Amino acid sequence: MTTTRLLDRDDFLEAKRLEEDASTHTLRAYRSDLDQFANFLAAFVSGEETDYRGNRVKRVADAPAIPATAITAEAVRAWSARMHEARLSSVTIGRKLAAVRSFGNFLCREGTLDNNPARQVRNPKAEQRLPRFLTEADVDSLLGFADRSPAGTRDRALLELLYATGLRASEIAGLNRDKVRADDTLLVLGKGAKERIVPFGSRARAALDAWLPVRNSWLAGEAPRRRKMNATVRQDATRALFLGDHGGRVTTDALRRILDRRLRESPIAKRVTPHALRHSFATHLLNSGADLRAIQELLGHESLATTQRYTHLSTRRLQDVYRASHPRARRDQD
Repeated sequence: MTTTRLLDRDDFLEAKRLEEDASTHTLRAYRSDLDQFANFLAAFVSGEETDYRGNRVKRVADAPAIPATAITAEAVRAWSARMHEARLSSVTIGRKLAAVRSFGNFLCREGTLDNNPARQVRNPKAEQRLPRFLTEADVDSLLGFADRSPAGTRDRALLELLYATGLRASEIAGLNRDKVRADDTLLVLGKGAKERIVPFGSRARAALDAWLPVRNSWLAGEAPRRRKMNATVRQDATRALFLGDHGGRVTTDALRRILDRRLRESPIAKRVTPHALRHSFATHLLNSGADLRAIQELLGHESLATTQRYTHLSTRRLQDVYRASHPRARRDQD
């Protein structure tokens, strides 16, 4: 039986953390999406016109408490419509609806709702867009910078390893020194706290070998813009493989700034993110004949369908494979 008790999003987030080992990033996204929905729902129930964030409430801490009876399929559809009006991407809308759907499932398990109205609202059809990627020549241009300074040595090792392994930005930022193994592999902690082994090549190894002495000097206090750190941050830095200019563990934001700076120094005339290097890694492996299942394992994808979304075959390679494989397309046929 549906109750009218106020919805406590903290209970839901704690359950996500404990039951699914959800990352801090994932929990932050869930909280933001649910707070936006709560703000919208409060206005919707009172008949007020609002955008999808709910009267443009500036602080998510202001998100109101709401009764379970306020969650209806009509309300969720109205929220989805507001997001469409705001021109959010189908991926973003789908993620926000999934957060509300997951919250509704939690409320059903807790006995707060009899059924989950959000399940009646489908995600918008996803756009079939391929992520940006670099050609092999682009990668050579990106990694060909001449800066041999300590920061340049760090940047080269960071970008070489990123391209050599296809790691997510969060994975390489969170990589510890002791996870680099003597056999030129990394022990990577990925999504859902799942570990995987990822190999890397000789160029990445050479760049890492050049960086490690610089890393040690930065830990000793020689970082370019050294800042005073508390004991926790300092201890974390001693474990980190890559350090930022201030001497602490490099962040994903710092990684993006490093990539942007090196792109400006290159002839590459396109906007590239760390994720584009991950996509380039998968694309270049596939174009060179690597098995899709192996690429799935390297990228840390649970589903092969996810890997297929990241890969991109050139028309020429598709034609080559077709002509070599189809019995009535081979060149030696009369």
